[in-house]
Amino acid sequence: MATRLLVTGGAGFLGNHLLRQAKNFVAAGTLHHTPSTSLPGVTFHVCDLQNPEEMRILLGRARPNVIIHTACSEQGKGIEAIVPAAGLLAMQTAERGIRFIHLSTDQVFDGTSAPYTEESPTNPINPYGHAKAQAEELIRSLNPQATIVRTSLLYDLRTPDRQTTRLIESTKTGELYRLFVDELRCPIWVKNFAEVLLELATKDVPGILHLGGPESLNRWELGMGLLQHFGVTQTSNIQKGTIEESGLVRPKNLTMDSSRAERILQKPRFSLHDARKMTITSES
Repeated sequence: MATRLLVTGGAGFLGNHLLRQAKNFVAAGTLHHTPSTSLPGVTFHVCDLQNPEEMRILLGRARPNVIIHTACSEQGKGIEAIVPAAGLLAMQTAERGIRFIHLSTDQVFDGTSAPYTEESPTNPINPYGHAKAQAEELIRSLNPQATIVRTSLLYDLRTPDRQTTRLIESTKTGELYRLFVDELRCPIWVKNFAEVLLELATKDVPGILHLGGPESLNRWELGMGLLQHFGVTQTSNIQKGTIEESGLVRPKNLTMDSSRAERILQKPRFSLHDARKMTITSES
């Protein structure tokens, strides 16, 4: 029988990609509000992931073998839901014997001691990072068999994601847009990342895994590469900037070491393209 997969945040950027690519699963997704989207073969359930009774009803209806938890945004009130939702899911999956994959972030680190491995001590410096670090600790205490996946920036090479769309729109309006040259991340194409997560959904890999792209890029390199990929040539409004100049509190170097995941999954790379040139290979 096919594995029953439940993806929280099914209308989100990553959640939607997972559900579209989950051809070998009986797939379902959660939404926080009345469904405004649909996917062939996918069942959507409205659920407040902080509500124990709604969670009980959801799991009774969906009867998942594995849950990939992508919900809870780093925007606005989404941060407030990160810890309680993660805790409730960890407890329910442990009690019911459901494989649980929780999505975390490289922002649990402070950006001063890269490259980071799974054993590196966390030290978040912004609210999102703090919430994700707390969620990780809670999950590990409630469900030691859970898989916690830390990743970096996700982008799309087929259709511009929300942030890339804003970047492209700024080139049309001429609005000044600064991209940091001192913020280093390991960006990964969302299609590749979803493929790896779906493979993990078939394996028991307890603990923390780092899943980032194969190269460390700064925001400027990533942004300009994406603009070139999508055929945008007028970029005079895009300028280089620094975190210090912006006055924002952000980690500078979040380069991750993903070698443990590469060994476990026997994948030498998590990206099938040249990240600096944004060129999709024939394999993808």
